[in-house]
Amino acid sequence: MRWIVSALIATAACSGAPVVSPPASAPPPTTIEEFRSAVQAVLSDTGVPGAGIALVRESGVEWAGGVGLADRDRGTPVTADTHFRAGSISKTFIAMALVQLSEDDALDLDTPVTAVAPGVRIDNPWDASDPVRVIHLIQHTAGFDDMHFNEMYNVTDPPDIPLADMLQINRRSRQVRWRPGSRASYSNPGFGVAGHVLEFVSGEKYEDFIASRIFEPAGMTTSSFVLTAADEATLAKGYKDRSGPPVPYSQIYLRPAGNLHTSPADLGKFVHMLLNWGEMGDVLVVDPEYLSNMEHPRASLASDAGLRSGYGSGIASMLGGPFPLLGHNGGIDGFSSVFAYSTSRDIGYVVLLNSTHSPDAMRRISSLAVQYLKAGIEPPEKPQVSVPAATLRAYEGYYHDANPRNQVSAFMEWLLTGRTMVVEGDALYAEPVFGQRQRWLPVSDSLFRQENEVEATRVFTTDDAGTMVFTGGFAYAERTPRWAVELVRWPVLISFFVVLTPIAFLVVWLMHARRATPAGFWWLKGALLMCACSIAAPIGALDMLDATQMGVRNVWTGVIFFGSLMLPVATMLAVLFTIDAWRNEAGRWLRVYGLLVATSAVVLTLYLWSWGMLALRSWDA
Repeated sequence: MRWIVSALIATAACSGAPVVSPPASAPPPTTIEEFRSAVQAVLSDTGVPGAGIALVRESGVEWAGGVGLADRDRGTPVTADTHFRAGSISKTFIAMALVQLSEDDALDLDTPVTAVAPGVRIDNPWDASDPVRVIHLIQHTAGFDDMHFNEMYNVTDPPDIPLADMLQINRRSRQVRWRPGSRASYSNPGFGVAGHVLEFVSGEKYEDFIASRIFEPAGMTTSSFVLTAADEATLAKGYKDRSGPPVPYSQIYLRPAGNLHTSPADLGKFVHMLLNWGEMGDVLVVDPEYLSNMEHPRASLASDAGLRSGYGSGIASMLGGPFPLLGHNGGIDGFSSVFAYSTSRDIGYVVLLNSTHSPDAMRRISSLAVQYLKAGIEPPEKPQVSVPAATLRAYEGYYHDANPRNQVSAFMEWLLTGRTMVVEGDALYAEPVFGQRQRWLPVSDSLFRQENEVEATRVFTTDDAGTMVFTGGFAYAERTPRWAVELVRWPVLISFFVVLTPIAFLVVWLMHARRATPAGFWWLKGALLMCACSIAAPIGALDMLDATQMGVRNVWTGVIFFGSLMLPVATMLAVLFTIDAWRNEAGRWLRVYGLLVATSAVVLTLYLWSWGMLALRSWDA
């Protein structure tokens, strides 16, 4: 189940790499040498091989270089020119390219996608009144699902498969799940469509357009969206753990969403351009007004309600540290990355790591960069206002998450999320079903922030139906009666564990087989075991798979399909044989136990059926 866990974690992390304060005992670095030593200590502590870093000020890149190793086996050091795969930082460049077309009056970002790229098929029940617009693609508010398994890794097609052909691989990731422009949910397919729109409007390949309009004027002479065998010579090796071998350089289908590779020196120049409002020397890469619009969301209920933080157009707010920052992070096999710059436009930084096993390393190195660059500067005061208790009490109630990133794991998220908002003193407290209590401080009558945040990150507002929602960034929760959720949640969770128990009872049944009644009711026991195996087998198969294998037919994806197909069959047999056991006066404990497991199997079957999880073909889902 590693891929499901990763998806849930990524949902919380994708809005930007938070900057955290260091331990009080750690003195902040005051020189580049001290900074490099501190970074090396983090790498040694976390087991990350190497880091490519750029420290940027308004006047230019102060330092770009490397700490640690680009190749663990060969002992190759990281330098300023070592390339790293930058993952989702790619999205910033796609968004900026579309904004440049908007500057050129070649594209209106509020135009429906099907009007500018009529070949793109979008299944949108709200199309007549609320079509998916270009701005929705680059602000993650189209309502699309995230990547489906068979559109993740390109293992069969040419690496440069045309984007129009790539979009035909799985149209189901472009099924709109709620009204476009209402909720944000991170969607790589949305940026795949955005890349296609860029090509359709500009008449160029998206890689060529970005190279000529962004890379070249920004001085990013070696950066590229094209990954060839020749490029691998300049790339660091990527790793997924402390001591294992490097991971292969995988080709991906949704290249506009994550195929950028770049160096600390190159990406540092890009951050310098952002600090200077789109200017690079005498060249204006992007108009300051258009860049400012990129930095804030404007296509969601949260932005309509006055929240200015969140995911803009390829640029996200990062508000978890002492200073408000903007930027984007990224992750792809063996690599994690972030660029960030201060909203006061005095400093910025780049951190590129060649390992994905330690988010802590990214947080700590980012914090060191901010400490060094902001030395001697007092952080801004965190806003807070006094709000009448009656206003706060109007927000009390139970809020359930309603914007799953990955629809394939939404059935799990639905069971595990939700929180009750209560008023205590001058603040609201979120009491989650699972997890730690959170304090939310008012910034206005409807805007709130957590204690460590420097600006408001959530807002209370109402949707078109008048339902109260708590939203901001990639969070969207609707107020709903808690009893209606718990009426489903706990029976399903309890049923899950009950259905697995026949695996443990098998040993007992075998030990007492000779002492059982002549028939032993083995048909019932077999049916109960089938129910258990239909749940356990797919879970075991998921644990054996990595993400590159989920989108193709193989033994393990076959196990997932047949296991999820077998559950309703096994459930029906369990019900029939339980009835038979009662009619034929089986032992009381077996009758009761059979009834309990069969009933639990019915509950699980109905729940999974309601989410479309039976007979799951991951290679075509």
